[in-house]
Amino acid sequence: MSISNVTNTNPGLPNPQISFVISWDNSWYVNNGTDDVWDAIWIIVKYQNVPTTTPNCESLLKWEHSLMSSASTDFAIGYPLEIVRVADNRGVFIKRENPGTGTVQPTTATITLNLGAGTYNFSVVGIEMAYVPAGAFNLGDGASTNTFSSLNIASENLIIGGAAGGGIQADIPATYPKGYNAFYCMKYEISQKQYVEFLNLLTYDQQTTRTSVAPSSDPGLTGVCAMVTNCTNRNGIKIIDKGINPTRSALYGNDLVTAPGDAFNSANDGLSIASNFLKWSDLLAYLDWACLRPITNLEFEKVARGKEARLANEYIWGSTLITQAVSNDLTDAGLATETSNSTGNQGLCAYGAAVDKGPLRVGFPATSTSTRSTAGAAYYGVQNLGGNLWEMVSGGNNAGGLGYKITSASTDIGDGTLTPTGEADIPNWQASPSVVGACNMWHMEMRGGSFKSANTTVRTSDRSQNSVLCGGVAPYGFGNDVDQRLSDVGGRGVR
Repeated sequence: MSISNVTNTNPGLPNPQISFVISWDNSWYVNNGTDDVWDAIWIIVKYQNVPTTTPNCESLLKWEHSLMSSASTDFAIGYPLEIVRVADNRGVFIKRENPGTGTVQPTTATITLNLGAGTYNFSVVGIEMAYVPAGAFNLGDGASTNTFSSLNIASENLIIGGAAGGGIQADIPATYPKGYNAFYCMKYEISQKQYVEFLNLLTYDQQTTRTSVAPSSDPGLTGVCAMVTNCTNRNGIKIIDKGINPTRSALYGNDLVTAPGDAFNSANDGLSIASNFLKWSDLLAYLDWACLRPITNLEFEKVARGKEARLANEYIWGSTLITQAVSNDLTDAGLATETSNSTGNQGLCAYGAAVDKGPLRVGFPATSTSTRSTAGAAYYGVQNLGGNLWEMVSGGNNAGGLGYKITSASTDIGDGTLTPTGEADIPNWQASPSVVGACNMWHMEMRGGSFKSANTTVRTSDRSQNSVLCGGVAPYGFGNDVDQRLSDVGGRGVR
């Protein structure tokens, strides 16, 4: 996906009009009658006030989130695309207007912001999404590790724990998103380019929280690894220009192939590799900033299985066949065209590698001619939901049922802003533990497996990473007890 030529067409006036050119690959809009499916780009805009005396539009002021106009006439885009507004005006979706597939060629879009007159810098951020239509689906396969037992989710109504069966122990309130209602899901895991983009629009103090190295670290000529010492496991996120505490943010870049042998952010620097070494609070911060929310435990299986019948021990792509991909056997390693050299016609997936290997490019199995099975894709076109990196999802029968507190209400969607220290500030997201030190403390689970996990973890209904129930043997509803940066953990969000 590419966004270029960002221009404010009415500088100095109220309600800035932002024009940009957008394009992306592997797009679709498929007419299935009552449950059409499509992909889209979620667009948000960040702005920065620029003092009038500043040369070259340079500013050290904080980047803020801009609301968009509430008038439909304030938006325009060329054919074959359309702009879809949302109720909270925190962003817009751009999608195909009519059924079609393939590459979306560069197209000019114009959006109007709800901002007063001023001098600003703007950053237009785009995230590829897939639409998941409303409808019933089957939860659990009755066979995978710690699976939900087979249960049909036919509404968003209250699910009574125990009585409902399916291994659900606590009541799940009607407000908790179960996957029946329609939503958008990120098409790919957060990439390292996207996480760098996020970091570069934060304050110094926020950057301190969202990385593992002080932003004031001197990068020298080769940069300083920001997420993990020595940039292991294919994580190439680095500080490339140091910050000054607390007034000046650091500048981050991608550098899989170490500079100065080539420049930072070069084509082969792994910009499209999935962003690993994310912890739960990192993911929540990114999603809050991007005006998304965490995917729930039940929505994960809706995205994967869709409306298909359950199949015992099925993988994310709907079969029991799988083909291994590993990061040390690639073509175009580090490039936007990075692909696996593995051959096979079912479920190309990154799993089972040695612990010193790493994730691959997001969406690496998909081509213009691949099918769901060959691309290892989820039912609605979402990529790498199985393998590559563990997915952190919201849910879990924690003390007081707090794992089911998140809702689909607009108040539970990210608002584009973080706390001064870089934390998400949406109360129902439950970023902190309910019982410090307890085995069921965190309100999240890890699903889908990773580049170094066993193939069994890639199964749609596998929940093997749940914490063991305190004093029991059946961890059906409990979340993980970890908030640390691990080599094979990443994530994505929904809206």
